[in-house]
Amino acid sequence: MIRALGAAMVLAATSGIGWRIAGSYRRRPAHLRALAQSVRLLQAEVEYSVMPLPEALRHVAMRADRTVAELYRLAGEALANVDVTVADAFRIGIDACTPRSALRSEDFDVMRELGATLGTSDSVHQSQQLDVALARLNSLEAMARELQQKNERMWQYLGVLSGLLIVILLY
Repeated sequence: MIRALGAAMVLAATSGIGWRIAGSYRRRPAHLRALAQSVRLLQAEVEYSVMPLPEALRHVAMRADRTVAELYRLAGEALANVDVTVADAFRIGIDACTPRSALRSEDFDVMRELGATLGTSDSVHQSQQLDVALARLNSLEAMARELQQKNERMWQYLGVLSGLLIVILLY
């Protein structure tokens, strides 16, 4: 009885690990799509509303998907402080979003680079930088979808099969 319970626990644990890793592959394209949509919202705020950047970031936070809204909210709050640069404000927002997100460091690198260029030039140059960030996010999303198709099912099966292997070896 105890052996069967232990075997079931091992199988459940390894299956859960496999499904958790597969879930990160499943969520990453959606998070990248939400991040790209939020950059589009920021671009509209910068180009058409012509409002100060902290206020534009707060507006984007209210309208963006909840997966990335915290990034913009914290960046907008940080920019309200006089001593904080735009790059530092984006870094604060990114650091807060990283643990809960399926996004990787290369995904956040796009936002770090965008934060380093925002607010340093005229609206035309900022619009170009936002276009570059959107293009990079779209290409990252396509690559993430490809990785999802390759790896999602593999990690699900790997979790279950490794659990079965451990159970067989223990018996």
